[in-house]
Amino acid sequence: MKISTVSAIAALVLSAGAAPLDISTGTLSLQLNIDLNQAGIRNNDLFHFTSTHFFHAVPDQVVNGTTPTGGLAGASGLFNFGINSHMNMICYNITLHNFQGEFSSPASSATHIHEAAFGASGPPRISFPNPTQIGPDPNILHSAGCLTGPFLTGLVMEGKDTGEGFHISQIEQNPAGFFADTHSSLALPGAVRGQIA
Repeated sequence: MKISTVSAIAALVLSAGAAPLDISTGTLSLQLNIDLNQAGIRNNDLFHFTSTHFFHAVPDQVVNGTTPTGGLAGASGLFNFGINSHMNMICYNITLHNFQGEFSSPASSATHIHEAAFGASGPPRISFPNPTQIGPDPNILHSAGCLTGPFLTGLVMEGKDTGEGFHISQIEQNPAGFFADTHSSLALPGAVRGQIA
């Protein structure tokens, strides 16, 4: 299942020993003391990426099968990925501009990495949390974090989840064979899309 870096670190702390907690006025503060060597993580692995990918996602790259759909006019996205293939981990920083409608997909979320070449459709391999408004501008949505395999998308095809058995190293072996997108109720095949390479 997906594990965020914060959850993974918290699990490491809990398994390594008790950490002091301070609960005051409805806010939980947690001090983390982690022995990375004891947890089996090499010091240079936790924040080391074997590759990084930054690209724009636009409506005119969205297709249904191989037919262009035009996506969601006026929308755009910035996708920033850091991959650590040794840990089967991907960190993401996704920003959407001018997204409209509701997030909509038969998968567990509407924001994904799919396996397909430019101009073609393909199954989602990773589902990311949908971006949300975090600042004062409702036209800017954001999502950031890290996920570690095994990956599940919540979409079952041919009897298995489309993320089952997927390893993040497959993106590094063929980045042109993958794209990221997000889906809207106003543009079901995709609002914006960008090829990883």
